[in-house]
Amino acid sequence: MPIDLSSPGGATLALLPELVLTFWALVVLMYVAWHHRDGHDMRTAGGLSIVGYIFAAAATAWLAWRGARPEGLSFMIALDGFRFASDALLLWIAAAVAILSVRWLIRQGILAPEYYPMLMLATVGMMLLAGAADLITLFLGLEVMSISVYVLAGFDRTRRASAEAALKYFLIGAFASGFLLYGIALTYGATGQFNFDLIGAQFAATPPTLMAKLGMGLILVGFAFKIAAVPFHAWAPDVYEGAPTPITAFMASGVKAAAFLALVRVLAEVFPALVDLWRPVIFGLAAITILVGNLTALSQTSMKRMLAYSAIAHAGYLLLAVWAHSDEGTAAVLIYLLAYSVTIVAAFGILASIERAGARTVRLTDLEGLFSVRPFASIGLSICMLSLLGFPGTFGFIGKWYLLSAALRAGQTTLPVIAMVGSAISIGYYLPVVLAMTLKPARTRQAHQTIRFPRPARIAVGICVFAILLLGVWPNTVLNFATQTAVQLRQSELPIGPR
Repeated sequence: MPIDLSSPGGATLALLPELVLTFWALVVLMYVAWHHRDGHDMRTAGGLSIVGYIFAAAATAWLAWRGARPEGLSFMIALDGFRFASDALLLWIAAAVAILSVRWLIRQGILAPEYYPMLMLATVGMMLLAGAADLITLFLGLEVMSISVYVLAGFDRTRRASAEAALKYFLIGAFASGFLLYGIALTYGATGQFNFDLIGAQFAATPPTLMAKLGMGLILVGFAFKIAAVPFHAWAPDVYEGAPTPITAFMASGVKAAAFLALVRVLAEVFPALVDLWRPVIFGLAAITILVGNLTALSQTSMKRMLAYSAIAHAGYLLLAVWAHSDEGTAAVLIYLLAYSVTIVAAFGILASIERAGARTVRLTDLEGLFSVRPFASIGLSICMLSLLGFPGTFGFIGKWYLLSAALRAGQTTLPVIAMVGSAISIGYYLPVVLAMTLKPARTRQAHQTIRFPRPARIAVGICVFAILLLGVWPNTVLNFATQTAVQLRQSELPIGPR
């Protein structure tokens, strides 16, 4: 049934998942304000936040089941399968991070239950960013997400590194937002429109002006900062290492996913007529990001910094599918984001359980001999490393295969070769993690004896690892769904009439 987005009721209905999650964040915040700050209240706040994600997912499923679509101009938020799939992915990531956070925060002595409302508000921003059909909504979603994540990155107030991470992320994030906002202003100046479809139609009808080209370039720079593409990546390793480990997982998976989902929509709906202008930019970003990310990761001894540079390299891989600018490329982005997020959440979930109270950095040497004491954790982390590598039989291999396939079908051969070279380089830092856990002896008899895996974390990580293996050998359902969703992104009809 069509939804009239020009009416208050229609706009409210279209934003139902975001409104439900925002309301529930306020409910959790009120609970936090009226209760003591102890372990019991931390667990209760975490449980309530997970209920909020379930409610928001139910609202998303209801809209998708209802077959909601806009009546007239979709000026604010998209109502298509791509938006609903994006919301489902982002809500799953946030719920998994909340589950991993419950016992970790208590063990590390961070008794501040405001953490969960901030996590929920960051998720609201991510959902608005990924589902925006208007440049103003895009910017609002970006800022809601960013401000919340700035706070979460510095949430561990007992550590100087956490405060430093928050400050660096805030300063560089504000700088990136300035680029994006200036690009939005120039695009509006060139077209007189904020709506994605109307801007795209105007660019298709008339040659782009210099102002339009500059606007597109600045918007791409803003997105490059958010996805940590080289040379806009310098903030990521320090922020990932200093932030609380569950938040590092949230940034590496959720924030990156939201930025890529928004980038795909912007290029597909706003700048499809300028493809010959932005493709060389994406090509250069992809090539240098893959090589720099993988080469720099080789020298890292901290697991969080290694995974940070790994995340940079994976952003480069994803840019292959963005360059393809096709239905298959869009499907490849969805598949790879799902594979990567499942893997990275499981990896950081295991690392969070390994971390000792007061010691927030796990180094490669800390993993030596882990298999002999905690075999399941060692096997799970090994599967995650192999999936990130793209080893056959894992979901990461399926995702990387589809990225390469999308680029090759679009006529690109150089980037797939660079991606294969980058994957070969990544063997040098993924396999040492596996070898350290399985082949090297523990440094002391007491090593790893104090490791405790809380039941919620075991369940979340176990589901992720199972999904990595299951979807690595039986991915057909996910592949078909991603293909159908990608087609819907490009089937939006341009409404006729004034804004």
